[in-house]
Amino acid sequence: MKRLSRVLTVTLLIVLLTAGSISAAALPPRWPQPAWFAQFQNAQPTPTPTPLPNPEPEREPAPVNPNSLTAAEKTVFDGINGERLSRGLQPLTINYELVKLARLKSKDMAENGYFAHRSPTYGSAYDMMRQHGIRYSYAGENLAKTSSAANAVKLFLGSSGHRNTLLNPRFNQTGIGVYQHGRQVYVTQMFIGVR
Repeated sequence: MKRLSRVLTVTLLIVLLTAGSISAAALPPRWPQPAWFAQFQNAQPTPTPTPLPNPEPEREPAPVNPNSLTAAEKTVFDGINGERLSRGLQPLTINYELVKLARLKSKDMAENGYFAHRSPTYGSAYDMMRQHGIRYSYAGENLAKTSSAANAVKLFLGSSGHRNTLLNPRFNQTGIGVYQHGRQVYVTQMFIGVR
């Protein structure tokens, strides 16, 4: 009896020690499994997908006709002229050469990470106008970096310096360039007075 007890103890010990080294794959299944089940036996867990960042809002495309304004540019133009008319001033007319320059300036500010009247690329608004052959008696520029074109008009009207520029009776032509970069809207409005 002692001998049987020792044999069972040794056998049990051997079984317990080797049990961890026997893989589950070597054991026969407990019940018959369908053929399609084999594809899942060695499947790895699906990794958790990394969330994608919010996409940037789509930029408003430039008009097909370069001699037209985008909706955002028209918002600024109408807002400024509305204010001029309410004060008894003549409305500004669009100068499409100035529009081209204003668009270049807005894009330059957005893509080069600055917000200033002097561009590291183009110099001042006056430099840009001279380099592109625009003649004027008087010139000025308003800039805004904000969330929308409509908000830019509010900012211009709420600032005495910007308001004085856009209400200056010597100015009779303007060019507006709006460029969206991420959630920021860059607005450049150039003014000239031509006699």
